[in-house]
Amino acid sequence: MSVKVLALDLERTLIDDALSGRPRPGLSEFLSFCGERFRRVAVFTTVEEADARDALARLDRAGHLPSGLLDRLEFVGWSGEFKDLAFVPDATPGEVVLVDDDDGWVRPDQRGQWVPVAAWDGGPDSELARVRVVLEGWLSGCPQAAELCAAADRDLLSDL
Repeated sequence: MSVKVLALDLERTLIDDALSGRPRPGLSEFLSFCGERFRRVAVFTTVEEADARDALARLDRAGHLPSGLLDRLEFVGWSGEFKDLAFVPDATPGEVVLVDDDDGWVRPDQRGQWVPVAAWDGGPDSELARVRVVLEGWLSGCPQAAELCAAADRDLLSDL
C-alpha cells in the first residue's frame, strides 16, 4: 500500500520540547524533504495543538521550516493509550507512516508503520538524516531495505 500521510511526533523527535522549541540538527533539511516527497504531512503529538502550533510558528519565524510547510501541516487529534493511526483523517492505518521517538505510544499492531527515531534532548545529532533514508525506502516501496542501509550507515558512523 502506498504512503499517503507522514505523521511526525514533535517533542524529542523534531525539537527538544515545546516550551524551548530548540530545533533538532538537520530539521530544516528533513522537513524540506518531507514537504517535497509526501502528499500530506501531519503532526501527531501528545502536546496540546495550540502549544504545538505555537512552537512550530516560532520555528517558522526563525527560518527552521521550509516556506509554506506550516500552512499545510495537519494536526492529528487523538485520545487514548496509543497514537492510533486510525485517527489520521482520510487515510487507513496502512497508508500512514509514523516517525516517533517513544515506542510506548505506538499501537502494537501498527508497529510495522512506525519509523523509530532516537530521542533528542539537545546536542550534536544526525538522526534525521538516517530517518530520511528510511523514509526514502518507504516511498520506493522497500522500507526494510532502507532500514538496513540506515542501520549500516549508523554503524559506520559510530566507528569513526
